[in-house]
Amino acid sequence: MTATPFGPDKEEALHQLVRRINSSSGGVRVILFSTSEGVPLGRIYAEDCGNLSEEVLASVESTWAPASKQFPLLGQGKEIKTVTAMYDVGNLIHVYQTPLVVTILTAPHANLGTIRSIALPILKELLDSLCQTLLSSLTPNTNAQDRMM
Repeated sequence: MTATPFGPDKEEALHQLVRRINSSSGGVRVILFSTSEGVPLGRIYAEDCGNLSEEVLASVESTWAPASKQFPLLGQGKEIKTVTAMYDVGNLIHVYQTPLVVTILTAPHANLGTIRSIALPILKELLDSLCQTLLSSLTPNTNAQDRMM
């Protein structure tokens, strides 16, 4: 298993989710987890993910994740929670769940409807506690600041 910021139970649940989606022609190859600043947090690979370039995966994590901050500047507001990009060699589905960005890389023939209708709600549920922990760690502790003054 790949190192992730999750405990073993959630990591196994994510692997089960990938297997479930792929049994319905989901075509998921890997799920990348990063911060909205592009800091990689972990990956969940499908059992038959094929040959994935480390260089490409690192580029996706560091380049695409920070793009989530650009939507308000483009007049898109904060309503955008997912973006799907389709290419000849595969698809990218970016899910913005502050402060996380989840990127799902799929095969070109992937059933995107299955991923959006089944995987995304389950991912949101699985990631809620991690998001809350990260958000609370990013919030300044006013008690600590008061003690310093």
